[in-house]
Amino acid sequence: MLTAASSYFSRMTRGELVRLISDDSDKEPALIAERSSGSRVRVEEMSEGTADQLYLALRLAALELRRPSHPPMPLVLDDTLITSDDARAANILRALARFAEGSQVMLFTHHRHLVDVARAALGEQGFVSHVL
Repeated sequence: MLTAASSYFSRMTRGELVRLISDDSDKEPALIAERSSGSRVRVEEMSEGTADQLYLALRLAALELRRPSHPPMPLVLDDTLITSDDARAANILRALARFAEGSQVMLFTHHRHLVDVARAALGEQGFVSHVL
């Protein structure tokens, strides 16, 4: 799970955080992210946006591990990119596009500029937009 989550998280953070590590040395197990420089950051030290990206990476990894033994199911996300700048949002959209190779992903947002971010990150054929 950590390997798959690390891959998604690294993609979402533009390679700034390259690996997730489980630290069981304290009373309570902890999840730590390793930076490309080798330094480490605990979840509680992350910004809100980075922590949101971590949790999304963990969800995608868990769902990916579930795929071989379960029928495909859609992933529905609502305003998942709200704490991400446009560069990270583009990377998250790329990660979601990778995930969508195995199942449908629906992302709801009221931030219309994200359509332009998606268009730049994925191209016209990489997503379908519906305006309500």
